[in-house]
Amino acid sequence: MNANTLINSCNEMDTEMGKPYEEMGKTYEPMQRKQRRPEPRRKGHGGSAGGGMHCRSNKSHTWGTGAGARLADLRAFAGAVALVVFALLSPASAAEFTWQPVGSIGNAENPITGLGRVTTNYKISAYDTTISQYVEFLNGSDAGKRGLYGVYNTSIGKSGTSSAGILRTGPANNYVYTVVSGFESKPVNFVNWFSAARFVNWYANGKANTPTATESGSYTLVDGQTSGNIVGRSSGAEIFLPSADEWTKAAFYKGGATGEYWLWPTQSNNQPVAVLPSGNDPVEAENAANYKATSETPVFGMTNVGTYVNTKSTYGLFDMLGNVTQMTDTAGTNATTFQAFGGSYAALSDDLNLWNSSNSTGVFRSGNPTATMGLGTPTIGFRVAAIAVPEPGNMVAAAMGIGGLFGLQIMKRRKLALARAAG
Repeated sequence: MNANTLINSCNEMDTEMGKPYEEMGKTYEPMQRKQRRPEPRRKGHGGSAGGGMHCRSNKSHTWGTGAGARLADLRAFAGAVALVVFALLSPASAAEFTWQPVGSIGNAENPITGLGRVTTNYKISAYDTTISQYVEFLNGSDAGKRGLYGVYNTSIGKSGTSSAGILRTGPANNYVYTVVSGFESKPVNFVNWFSAARFVNWYANGKANTPTATESGSYTLVDGQTSGNIVGRSSGAEIFLPSADEWTKAAFYKGGATGEYWLWPTQSNNQPVAVLPSGNDPVEAENAANYKATSETPVFGMTNVGTYVNTKSTYGLFDMLGNVTQMTDTAGTNATTFQAFGGSYAALSDDLNLWNSSNSTGVFRSGNPTATMGLGTPTIGFRVAAIAVPEPGNMVAAAMGIGGLFGLQIMKRRKLALARAAG
């Protein structure tokens, strides 16, 4: 039952209670009528004849007296409850993430790689960041609208021989971006680390279309930084690129207090098989992934996120192996590189062991633009993680709803007290 149904049912009950007994068609005995004059609400204001509740037409009834008044109380209570339920359950915008919580805080690290121990509860997106989500960022941010910091690359969406997945139109300083049909659910690629950090900042800053929304927050980027050392996570950041430990745990850990890790991020100790979809159809096979089985296998390119519907990590994450390699905010061999995990659609079977938990501490990738590849590469994307707390907007709305419940009770008590004093 939703909130509107609850309120409407109360209205119907109220209507029924106002009918004569003969019209109600009930089979039970009528309630004994008690004739009493309701107490006046204030001195100098007489009551009206009738039982239980003042006339509804004057919009001023005494709370808590009679069946009708109790129903009115119930209607008000249902409205307040509806506000709380709506606040907690209503979805955010279409480009929000499907968050998966990662519990078991303080878990053991992987004894082979030394990665995976996390001492806080966090959540991580079930899917790689998609081209649709990135287009919302481009259209909704000052950096995107003005074409700053290289956040847009004309190659985004290309993989193998495919075309680009985002079109840019409009005048400079007021660009408009459109997803090419068929690319909506493909993971975004051809973005470098600094562009991913700007996406995270914008998201963490409430998707504000201001010059500073992409430049500070989870990561502080100074003077329009697009190269050099990658930036450490800000203290108190609530949304971020996962660290190497957070990514490893979400991908390989078996959960609970086991202290054990799967060899592959597919809840398996057996190497996943390379299975390609037919068009955009889902792949039903278990322990399967999008990678290049042999050097002779044609490059299929990126698949829609979540295509491998029966292959996911312990914590419900899709495409942790194959499709696109994923960034972290952990520096690599030097501060200009980051550790990347998961492999891509171009990973060969012979190289796949680079991406299992017994062999990989992350492959180091450059955080900077390169002359040959532009901004980012065709095989690297990212997903987003966050601290595991309710969304701030929902918390505020829920607090308002709960406050309404308390206010209802306080008002009821005051009215009863005034009525008693007047009597």
